[in-house]
Amino acid sequence: MGRIAPVGPPHSKKSKQQCAHDDAGLLFCCMEMLQIDRARLMRDEPLLYRELQGVCTLCPNRQECSIDLAAGEFDAAKWEEWWLYCPNSAMLRTIGALQKCGPSPRYATADDFSHLRQSDRVSI
Repeated sequence: MGRIAPVGPPHSKKSKQQCAHDDAGLLFCCMEMLQIDRARLMRDEPLLYRELQGVCTLCPNRQECSIDLAAGEFDAAKWEEWWLYCPNSAMLRTIGALQKCGPSPRYATADDFSHLRQSDRVSI
């Protein structure tokens, strides 16, 4: 089977910036790069938000991540490397994709189908 290619590299709308090595500064840079609304994530999923911060803070690849993020955007080669070494990459890409989707559709409930009840049917 062929290898599944990752989604193309993200592009930041901001100019080049220096990412902090301490705490979760690199996480915030990645979130910005992936256009993730940090405030929305913190409001909607506070435990996930804190878990992402913890994983980023304890990551052994912080130096490499900082160098890659210093450019302000990933080229295809850096993107290919980043999503392989970052322990948060899969979750961040998923969050980014979900936030870019519209609101979820309303799921049907049993009440929505009440017009199909047996008592409402006409027998032939």
